[in-house]
Amino acid sequence: MSPQSKLESKSGAIRTVIFDMGNVLINFSHEKACRQIAALAGRSADDVFKVLFASGLEMQYEAGQISRTTLLQKIEAGLDCKLDGTKVIDAACDIFWAKPDMESLAASIKKSGYRMVLLSNVNEDHFDYIKARYEFPKLFDELVLSYKVGACKPDEKIYHHAISVSRCAAQECVFIDDVQENIDAAHRHGIRGITYKTTPELIKALDSMGVTAASR
Repeated sequence: MSPQSKLESKSGAIRTVIFDMGNVLINFSHEKACRQIAALAGRSADDVFKVLFASGLEMQYEAGQISRTTLLQKIEAGLDCKLDGTKVIDAACDIFWAKPDMESLAASIKKSGYRMVLLSNVNEDHFDYIKARYEFPKLFDELVLSYKVGACKPDEKIYHHAISVSRCAAQECVFIDDVQENIDAAHRHGIRGITYKTTPELIKALDSMGVTAASR
């Protein structure tokens, strides 16, 4: 019997593991993005934060509601300066660094036969940057990305999409995210959840749900 068949044979067993990406599978820093864009614009990092994040502009881009061209135009207008768009995108993307322990854990879970879904609030530029430099996106059977779905967590639309591609009942999924609000939203849709704090704590929580791949 295959690992997946064994999972399916257990009533209520976890069959699909859904991972958030930022600060779960990979580290990132919005502060670094603000500093790097500020250096290009001759403005303060606080100014950039207000224009890009506090205004909700970056979230609109992650939700696929505005184009890259519109994003750049609004950044220029907000900072009252002309910018090289390519350099701005490069500065906004060079903010990630690896989490080897979590990459290893995800690979172990995948090897054990669980279906893997990536559920992330992410824009197209960030995801392209990550795919070009890290291997972990290849582990996933399905990618549920906010800019493609047209909604960000905790919007119910993105959870419905994740359940639809999980190929199992919501209660047979476990979702790992570092933001409690996103876990609470998953619970409302019947998905079991774990709020990520540290990898050892996550391994214990998964083990308690019968996902023992990581603790073997």
